Amino acid sequence: MIRFVAIFSFLAWNALAAPAQTVMPDGRLHELAVQGIDLMWQQKYREADSVFRVMTRVFPNHPAGYAYRAGVMQTKAVDHELMVDEPVFDSLISISKAKAHSMIDAGGTGATWGYFFLATAEGCDSYARVYRGDWMTGALRGVASSSAFKDVLARDSMLYDAYAGLGGFYYWRSRKTEYFNWLPFVGDDRPRAFSLLKKTAEHGVYNRYTALSMLAAIYNDASSSEKAIECARTGLERYPSNQVFLWALTTALEKLGKAKEAVTAYERLLSSLREDGDESAYNDLVCRLNISRLKLEMGDTVHVRESLVTILKSRREDFPSHLKKRVEEKLEKARDLLHKVAASRSSNE
Repeated sequence: MIRFVAIFSFLAWNALAAPAQTVMPDGRLHELAVQGIDLMWQQKYREADSVFRVMTRVFPNHPAGYAYRAGVMQTKAVDHELMVDEPVFDSLISISKAKAHSMIDAGGTGATWGYFFLATAEGCDSYARVYRGDWMTGALRGVASSSAFKDVLARDSMLYDAYAGLGGFYYWRSRKTEYFNWLPFVGDDRPRAFSLLKKTAEHGVYNRYTALSMLAAIYNDASSSEKAIECARTGLERYPSNQVFLWALTTALEKLGKAKEAVTAYERLLSSLREDGDESAYNDLVCRLNISRLKLEMGDTVHVRESLVTILKSRREDFPSHLKKRVEEKLEKARDLLHKVAASRSSNE
C-alpha cells in the first residue's frame, strides 16, 4: 500500500508527447503545473512546493496549486515514512475542494477542471485518511474521488489524466473484495483498471508517471513481475533516482528470484536514499537489511556479517515514535540473519 501513494501523487510529463490530451487552458498555469510536478518526480520537494506556492499566488481562485501543495506534502511524507503535518495538509485539501466547487458552480469549460481537481483532492484526502488508520472515511473519500473523475470523463474523454485515478480505484476496490466477486454487482473490475491506467500511461500529460508507478505497483500485487519491471524501468529512464520506481523494481526482481539483479537495484536505491540524509533513515535500514538477506542467499557471509553488525548499531530510540515498533521488528530480523551467518560459518569450518 505504501508504494501505491503514486495514485495520489501529481506527476507530469512533457505535454508535447501527447498533443491530443486536453491541458489546462491557461498557458502559465499549465507551465507551472508541469514544472512543479516534474520537480516532485525528481524528489526536489522544497523546490516543487515553491513553484506551487507561486501558482496559488498567481491563480488564487484555482484549486490546482493547493491540491499540488498537499500532494507534495503527502508524497514526501510517505516516501520518507514520516507523518504529514495534518493541520496544514487538511487546510490545503479543504481550500482546494472549495475552489473546485466554485469552478463547477460557474459552469462552462472551467467546470471540467473543477471536477478534475475535486477528484484529485478527494483522492489525496482518501489516501491520507487510510494512512492515518481511518479506513471508513478513506473509503468514502475514494468513492467521491472516482465519482468526480467520472464527471470529468463524461465532459471530456480526451482528458487522459483522469483515467489513472479511476483505474486505480477500480483495481484496489476489486482487490479488497475479490472473495465476493461472485455476488451480483460486485464483479472483478481489475482488467478494466489495467486498461484505464494504460490510457494515462500512453497519453497523459500531468499523470503519465503516476499511471506508470501505479501499474508497477499493481503488477507486483498481481504477481506480474515482468510487467512491473517494464513499467519501473520506463519510469527510471526519465527519473533515474526516483525511489517509487526503484522500490517497484527491487520488489519485482525479488519476486522473480533474481537475487543478484535485486541487490544491484537495492544498491542503486540505497544511493538515492542517502542523498536524503536522516529523513530516509528507516528506508535506509530496510534497504540494507534486504541487501544482507539477498547476499546471504547468494552465499556471501563475510560482507553480510559486517553489514548486519552495522545495522544492529541502530537504536529504535533514534527513530520517530510511529516507526519504533517497525524498527524493532527489522532489528530482530537482522539478529536472526546474523545467527544464520554464524551457523553457516560454523558448518563450513
